[in-house]
Amino acid sequence: MATFVRTQEIEHAIGAEGRFALRVTSPEVEMRAIEGDTARVRVEFELRAATDAHADEAFGRLNYVVNRGDGLLEVAEPKRDAGGIATIAGILGLSSDRVETRVVVELPRRASVDFAGVSAEVTVTGLGGQQQFKTVSGDVVMSDLAGSITFKGVSSDVSIRAERPISLRANTVSGDLSAIAPRFDSAHIASVSGDIELEGDLAPGTTHRFETVSGDLSLGVVGGVTLEVRGLSSDVDVSVGHRSEGSRDRRRYVMGDGAASAQFSSMSGDVSVHAARRIAAPSPPAAPTPPTPPIPPARPAAPPMSEADQLAVLRALERGEIDVEEASRRLAGGNGGG
Repeated sequence: MATFVRTQEIEHAIGAEGRFALRVTSPEVEMRAIEGDTARVRVEFELRAATDAHADEAFGRLNYVVNRGDGLLEVAEPKRDAGGIATIAGILGLSSDRVETRVVVELPRRASVDFAGVSAEVTVTGLGGQQQFKTVSGDVVMSDLAGSITFKGVSSDVSIRAERPISLRANTVSGDLSAIAPRFDSAHIASVSGDIELEGDLAPGTTHRFETVSGDLSLGVVGGVTLEVRGLSSDVDVSVGHRSEGSRDRRRYVMGDGAASAQFSSMSGDVSVHAARRIAAPSPPAAPTPPTPPIPPARPAAPPMSEADQLAVLRALERGEIDVEEASRRLAGGNGGG
């Protein structure tokens, strides 16, 4: 069998803050932010088929379903008794390993995103609106983010690198979660057995919550934090300056001014707290620079001596009327007279 490539192009103006939804099974997905108000989706199929005509037939049956609305674009792979592309490929005589799909999505930066995937590897870059991701057995890597992020995963690892403040709510069963941001306006992360890594400044005024059954928490702090740990079997390692208080099953660790509030609850997970290594602490405001005193205007330079004047100075020196020091001063422009 030969390999044939077919591409489905989808485009719709949803507005700068429109909504986009994507439902897929097992493709590679890339989402990235662009300027403007138009959402663009490119679905690339690699089909192993006996003939070009057979590939065309398969492509027609495998095209994604599109729903366009006012400020809305929804894209989903076709369904056949909930089996999706794998089932359709089987009906067409193509085994699932003979159909490979890649989805590339370009969205307005502040668009809202609703993604659901099974066994889909996802990368997201530059988005800053409300973002919701649901995955099963698929990893998600996000970078250059802002806005509000909600993640639900089963056997899925997620990596979040934000360049601007974010709000984060996540629920995982067995995958690990790593999130780094300059500031978390809010954070609520629950995990059954996956580990949680979070690094950044925790905003005061709310309680940031971390809950696990057996997963560990690694917390990199920037400013002052009051951390409450609930769990009889949880070991706590705080490597920054702090004071501790409370009982064995409810301990409090106050770091710095303790302005931010965080809570870790676990049956057997451990927690470690350290100074943030990849996020710089906010710099104090620079002291005002004293004003620079004005520079007095320079005295106008004396006009250059004429050859006749220079000769007169030398003759006066020769006659002994002036000494060498006076002659030098006059030749340098101090006084051209006799």
